[in-house]
Amino acid sequence: MGCRQMNELALLYEQAKKAGLNTRLIMEQGLDTNEIKNIIKLHEELNNIFKQEEYLLDLYNENQSEEIKKQLKELSEEVKQIEFKLQKNWHFEQDEKYHTYWYQQPACSCPKLDNIDRFGYEYKVYSRNCILHGGEKWLKKCIMILNSWDF
Repeated sequence: MGCRQMNELALLYEQAKKAGLNTRLIMEQGLDTNEIKNIIKLHEELNNIFKQEEYLLDLYNENQSEEIKKQLKELSEEVKQIEFKLQKNWHFEQDEKYHTYWYQQPACSCPKLDNIDRFGYEYKVYSRNCILHGGEKWLKKCIMILNSWDF
């Protein structure tokens, strides 16, 4: 590796640190420069989505618009896809059980601590009143859980 490449890599690691990435894990996973750049970019996208959600949530709280609710749910789907891309770039198994940003979204009112405790498990805890995960999705999850029980 030449001096120029070493400098580029050192600069990239500095950017990764500023973005809050675990540089030790970057080395352990053997990530290449493109993967590191992708991860930084994906985190920037997440931050932008969360800012959009905060704005839309304020609007939704003012008038309860179904159109705004639809936009929030679309952003939530984008968050889900970003989590899969992050897992891929980190060389992790692409599995929704290991997603955490879904309940960190500004528009999500699902219980955070309960879902932190369920990291890696199939079942999540949804709030019936959550704009993103409540309503029909909440009801479907309840039915799925009930159907899995032996009575």
